[in-house]
Order: sequence, then C-alpha cells, then structure tokens
Amino acid sequence: MKKGKIILGGGGDIDISVGIDKKYFSLLKNNSKILYIPIALNRTKTGFEASYDWFSTVIVKHSNQKDIDFTMLLEDDEIPDLKLYDSIYMGGGNTYKLLNYIKKSGLDEKIKTFIKNGGIVYGGSAGAIILGKDIRTVEEENDSNYSYYEGLNLLGGKSVICHYKEEADKNVYKTIKKTKSEVLALPEDSGMILDSEGKMEEKVGTIYIFNENNKSQL
Repeated sequence: MKKGKIILGGGGDIDISVGIDKKYFSLLKNNSKILYIPIALNRTKTGFEASYDWFSTVIVKHSNQKDIDFTMLLEDDEIPDLKLYDSIYMGGGNTYKLLNYIKKSGLDEKIKTFIKNGGIVYGGSAGAIILGKDIRTVEEENDSNYSYYEGLNLLGGKSVICHYKEEADKNVYKTIKKTKSEVLALPEDSGMILDSEGKMEEKVGTIYIFNENNKSQL
C-alpha cells in the first residue's frame, strides 16, 4: 500500500514559503484534487472568498502547469469523502479554533486514515501545529477557551512551533515543560516533508529541535 506524506510549513506568506510550497506541489500528480481547509481563520463565509482567491494564486504559482483542482471546506459544510482527494491543505489562523473543528467533526481520525492510505497532508502554521502532540506551543491564541489541546500526534511525539525566531527560545523551553514533548521550531521560510510515520525525509531551510536540555539543528 502506498504510504502518505506529511508536510509542515513554517507559516510564511506566499513569497516566503516558496521553498516548501514548491516541494509540496511537486508531490502532486496532474489532475490532483485538494481539500483546502481555511477554518483557522476568523472570517465570515463571505470573507472566505479571499481565502479562495489566495489558494488559487498559490496553485497557479507552484503547480508547474499541472491541472490541479480544489474544494474549500467551511465549518457548516458536510464532511466529504476523503477518498475523493489526493491531498488535504490546512492553513493558518487560530490553532485552537482549527483543532476544535477537527476534533468535533471527527476529521482527526479520518485524516490519520487518509495519510495511511497514501494521502498527502500539508499543514501551514496552525495547520502544522495541530499535527503535533500538543498545541499549547501557542497557548496565547486560546481567547475563546477552546478545550482541546492534544493534537493529532503524527510527528513521533513532537510538538510544533511555527513563525519561529531565536528570541523566542526562553518561551520554547517553557513550552517543553508544559507539553512534555520535544518541540520542532520552524522559521517562516522553512518546512519539512515527513513519511506517514512522522519521520523526516526532507527539509527546506533551517529547522530546530528543542528538548529539556538543548537546542540543535535538524
């Protein structure tokens, strides 16, 4: 059985995340179908039109003339059959809001099965963080008192921080004590490709891993 891939993006905008975005689209075949989940954003249904336009631009920029189609999934939509898609793309915004939706809708287990069956999942910023063990790496975002903080834990027991800058190191060590996990720290221009077991296959840019005692580059 073909095994899937997990892609983590550091959270940069369309001009900063070029490296990992190119890698992602290179994994997609012609005529691929993507399920795009922008639910982490705090927008009205009309406001999500901007998300649709943005993702259309990303595809044109990186698809290398492949014919790639996508469907945008919003909170009130019925969860589609994931077997109809080659990839799932989860973008940035409020990590707690996204995880709350993923857990309550039952998408967490469906995403795990999707990857095992050969699907490709891209998580950028909030979308990357929920794929880790614990999302309390961004606890300041939880202004609506969402109750879920245990992520999908697809990264070998590691948690994730995106938009990483070195001046945040002190807070990263605090996070390790809270989450009881190693932490992958991704600057905005970095990214990772992992296999279905959460083992790194390739990286873009500089990525750091923190444990209780030290910080090192992957």
